[in-house]
Amino acid sequence: MDRTSLPPLATLQAFCAIARTGGFGKAAQELHLTQTAISHQIAQLEEWVGARLFDRGRRGAVPTALGQRLLPEITRALSGLETALWSARSQATSPSLSLSVTPEFFTQWLSARLPEFYEAYPRVEMRMTVSYRVPDLSPGGTDLAIWLGTAGPEVMSEPFWRDEEFVVCSPELARRLPKRQALRAAPLLSYSGARHTALDWLRWYEQGLALPEDADTAAFTREMQRAIVDGPDYAAFPEMLEACRQGAGFALVRSSLVEDDLERGTLVRCFVESMPAAVNYALNYRPGALDAPAARCFRDWLLASARTP
Repeated sequence: MDRTSLPPLATLQAFCAIARTGGFGKAAQELHLTQTAISHQIAQLEEWVGARLFDRGRRGAVPTALGQRLLPEITRALSGLETALWSARSQATSPSLSLSVTPEFFTQWLSARLPEFYEAYPRVEMRMTVSYRVPDLSPGGTDLAIWLGTAGPEVMSEPFWRDEEFVVCSPELARRLPKRQALRAAPLLSYSGARHTALDWLRWYEQGLALPEDADTAAFTREMQRAIVDGPDYAAFPEMLEACRQGAGFALVRSSLVEDDLERGTLVRCFVESMPAAVNYALNYRPGALDAPAARCFRDWLLASARTP
């Protein structure tokens, strides 16, 4: 076989979409194609490879052993190609981009990673607003917004991960927690803008905390309510988190907002209880906004960065 003859790009995109979504129908929907077209593309790719790449069954489409080996390599290759092409396009047109982002997400996640975006796309001129104000995504307004959930009607919204809610504390505090009733061992920290991150101690207690069978639930609820009211209240999320790092007490957090702290070991998960977030961070934009090269570049970079461990 001529080594210069490679499978069409569309077959590789279909392969990755099926592996990611778990089905031919979902992949077709994601790529805006028919299921027949997706099936034809995979048949082309399997013919080129000379082996089956998916097992089809009740669980959907599952990559074969060969498919599993190919998936990370093809994913990286497509990501690199996409980045290179959009970077070239953005540099050729000197585009600009306006972005609105909530304060917690900016301070805890985005700010540390933005230099990577600027390095990849040095000619993109970004205008950023860090605010709780609902972004104006109408024509002439903000191009993209990182927001909890959907930022308005008739807005495209792409969640880029699924958050968990759990409790963290400093490593030192975690080492001296008692084996029983550990939640009583330190104050419950909060901050004045908690409604903007949808973090609610009482909701976490009622929906996520496992109590012993012999526990007096009503009494513990009253105790939790008092602990929430009596606990230290900080002006902003970063201040609360810094106090938590210093051992001031427990903080209820979203996984996305403490990803770096957990990796560095400056905060630890101190209880096994965890619950899915009621609402997740998403990239919001008006229909057609991604036709602009800068917006497309940022969107693809954001989604790729959010998937990177």
